[in-house]
Amino acid sequence: MDNLWQISEESFDPNLKHIHSQETVFTVGNGYFCTRGTFDEGYPHESAATLLFGVFDNVPIAKEELANAPDWVGLKLVVNGERFRLDKGKLLAYTRTLDVQTGLLTRHVLWESTSGIRLQVVSERFASLADEHLGIIRYRVTIEESPNQQPVEVNLRASFNIAVGNYDLMHWATQDQGHTQNLLWLRSETKHTKVSLAQTMSFNTDDAQAKKEFADSDVAPSIRLNSTLAPGATLTAEKVVVMYTSRDGDEPLQTALNHHQKILGSAAEATTNSPHHVFVYNYQYDRQIEAWQKYWQQADVIIEGDDTAQIGIRYNIYQLRISTSEHDSRYSIAAKGLTGFGYRGHIFHDTEIFMLPFFTYVLPDIARNLLLYRYKLLPAARQKARSNGYAGAQYPWESTLNGEETTPSSIVHPETGEVIPVLNGFLELHITSSIAHAVWEYWQVTGDDKFMREYGVELLLSTAMFWDSRAEKDEQEHQYEIKNVIGPDEWHEHVINNAHTNMMARNNLQTALAALHWLENTAPTVATTLIEQLDLNKQRLAHMQDVQEHLKIPQDKETKLFEQFEGFFKLPTLDLEKYKGRKDSYQGILGVEEIQKYQIVKQADTLMMLTMLRQEFDLHTKQVNWDYYFPITDHDYGSSLTPALHAILGSELGHTEESYHMFMKGALVDLENLRGNTPEGIHAACAGAVWQAVVFGFAGLRVTSDGYTTNPHWPANWQRVAFQFKQKGTSVSIDLHR
Repeated sequence: MDNLWQISEESFDPNLKHIHSQETVFTVGNGYFCTRGTFDEGYPHESAATLLFGVFDNVPIAKEELANAPDWVGLKLVVNGERFRLDKGKLLAYTRTLDVQTGLLTRHVLWESTSGIRLQVVSERFASLADEHLGIIRYRVTIEESPNQQPVEVNLRASFNIAVGNYDLMHWATQDQGHTQNLLWLRSETKHTKVSLAQTMSFNTDDAQAKKEFADSDVAPSIRLNSTLAPGATLTAEKVVVMYTSRDGDEPLQTALNHHQKILGSAAEATTNSPHHVFVYNYQYDRQIEAWQKYWQQADVIIEGDDTAQIGIRYNIYQLRISTSEHDSRYSIAAKGLTGFGYRGHIFHDTEIFMLPFFTYVLPDIARNLLLYRYKLLPAARQKARSNGYAGAQYPWESTLNGEETTPSSIVHPETGEVIPVLNGFLELHITSSIAHAVWEYWQVTGDDKFMREYGVELLLSTAMFWDSRAEKDEQEHQYEIKNVIGPDEWHEHVINNAHTNMMARNNLQTALAALHWLENTAPTVATTLIEQLDLNKQRLAHMQDVQEHLKIPQDKETKLFEQFEGFFKLPTLDLEKYKGRKDSYQGILGVEEIQKYQIVKQADTLMMLTMLRQEFDLHTKQVNWDYYFPITDHDYGSSLTPALHAILGSELGHTEESYHMFMKGALVDLENLRGNTPEGIHAACAGAVWQAVVFGFAGLRVTSDGYTTNPHWPANWQRVAFQFKQKGTSVSIDLHR
């Protein structure tokens, strides 16, 4: 492999499922918006999408979803009356490359029309990391041959297209549209949430003879360039787009117009060109390179000796950055980022458990914002707890902007096609302790005492109060139980004393009480105010202490084997040999009800607990549970979260080869569409788990209050692992050699 920063395809595959998968893979973005890798000229049945951070509109059942914005990338090329598109004419050569080091998507096409015109098209696209409101396409057309070497009439049309939706559901309506002397603009609004979006466009060429005209439209406004090219000649055009929403301020259109004119004006002064011919690409691309370089200086993970692993982890680290804002704490990272329609842009515990550690260790300012998102939604979490008859704060399994539960009540099963009830919003409780765990880990790593004083302790205590009221006391045994839940293994419902749920609840209670003790010692006035605000009298605090000391955890004291939930060991095992060569999950094969009768696990459940709290268990405990649960977990089709997470625990136990195998399943899950659902968007949680697998797994990084240690476990061929992290504000460079 020549370049360990690039994702490339060397030929065009017209299979529509492959096209949709590659649209996801070749997404460009900057945290404010992401744009799927559709072709500039369009393609029949494409799945074009530009998703904006935190911009939602209403949908039935699932309440709301990220609203697919009017498409900004469209370019229509016509030569001598024949339209250039990849499903027309004759495709002679094709390459497409995403350079994750710079966020640049490039495509080269050699194409011949039915009349014998041979042309080359080179397209370059990026969403600016230096200016989050800016997207640019540079488009070059070269006429290589024409019949009798005659000049060719070339027409280029750059447009906005409002006729795009989330599949068949349209979310935007045009409010107004028009143009100035050199800019075209479109103002649209989401139909229900009334978010206004302003998009401005300039479309300039280096061809002084080209004629430009504006075509106003409420559906597809455009700027058209008409010229004539002789064989051997090239026309270069730049499409520059600026986007602002009403979430950015009161006058998004005027703000966008001013911003765009400033971009063009500065370049025009520097080059003395007219506004109709000024080019900004080179300057903006230089800024793009600088912004990404700054990111990679902090975030890069170097793997020497394994090119596939190197490209895989860099791609996943790229995805983590483009799907989150650097400064906006009103929204978080969705399960599919901003790259597709899967899960509708809803936030799960995927963010805190799988993605947040990357930001906590590498980009703590972003981690802080992601946790502030949860803090700001405490009122809604308290309301959810109250509505269910409990105290404190119970976070929803799925959430968007207002913190209310957005888990749909039913869905169509993606494998069986049957309509099934979704109980997660009612019974999958461990997200509450996942958020608390992330707050505690953030504090331990960053030492951000200000965050804890102002936000963190309150969140920890509020979530602990929920567990305190949710646990039921068994008076005879003097133990507390948590009944009727769904653990991380979502194939088993209505279970009692799920080990993961109970252990993480106990951890939530422990850390909350420890944080309160810290606050009382360091900021007693703040602590007193918080205790009064939460009505934490001595009896309540004593009860919380009692619950955390006596919460039942199903574990054999001699063997150290945890029972995933009470009664799990009484279930029969599933004959996995019968299903060799399968292409579906065990749930998809057996059905929602039947799968619950067997000892088969969707994703890491007990083993996730041992990984999250890895410093609290000895190697023997980890080993006996690995030996039991790893073989009965569906690593291929259960959950994308499973493989890379298992690599951490497996590495520690010396199962390096198996861990590497798991890691690569995670690293390549989208690049090779291993689960068949990449068209729905990237597996963002898996991206975070891949980073954790290298740093916590193969490098064996452990950070404590005393400092840090590493304990490398080397996959075959790996010769070096290097990365950076921050501990309490200090940058630490790790460079391990075999």
